[in-house]
Amino acid sequence: MKELIVIFCPDCRGKIEVEHSDIVEDELIECDLCGAELLVMSENPIKFKMVELEDEV
Repeated sequence: MKELIVIFCPDCRGKIEVEHSDIVEDELIECDLCGAELLVMSENPIKFKMVELEDEV
């Protein structure tokens, strides 16, 4: 049985549903609504932070 985890994008507050087995430390999760990238910091407990994009010249 697949266990879905629901997280909320810190940028747009959009709901992101991810299978618990897909959450791997140091992997990126992308928000489908705004395209923000979230870096998984910890699997248990689940912690993530938003990846800041560097300005392009």
